[in-house]
Amino acid sequence: MDTSPAAIEMRLAAFRQRCGALGLALTPQRLAIYQVLAGDASHPGAEDIYRRIKPGMPSLSLGTVYRTLELFEEHGLISRLHAFSDQSRFDANLDDHHHLVCVRCRRIIDFQDDRLRELPVEPASLDGFQVLGHRIHLVGLCAECQPEHSPAARS
Repeated sequence: MDTSPAAIEMRLAAFRQRCGALGLALTPQRLAIYQVLAGDASHPGAEDIYRRIKPGMPSLSLGTVYRTLELFEEHGLISRLHAFSDQSRFDANLDDHHHLVCVRCRRIIDFQDDRLRELPVEPASLDGFQVLGHRIHLVGLCAECQPEHSPAARS
């Protein structure tokens, strides 16, 4: 995900516009939560978002963060990633993309591959299920977590 200031500002402008079209009030808490997501390619969880906003917004509760993330997801403003069983992670990047998931450090990395745009699935094999889209999570070890990159392997 592009986290340059220009890309973040474009995401925020689109977010404001979509909230207006949906009739959602753009409260300071909602804006702060979305700003964290729009500028963070690490796909943070609710508690990470809360810890980052709380110092500048002392009245914010963790419950507000969870409810806001659920609201955003319900309205298609963000997506939820279920890459790990311990905590959901969230993504403001709604462009077509997939994820590389490191099982060791739990890092989630966006990636795109045009070969994955159209999966060769026969409709009959899906028991009448209508596919509206897909995201693929490839699970493995990121470059930093692979054995040849560990300190023990270098000595």
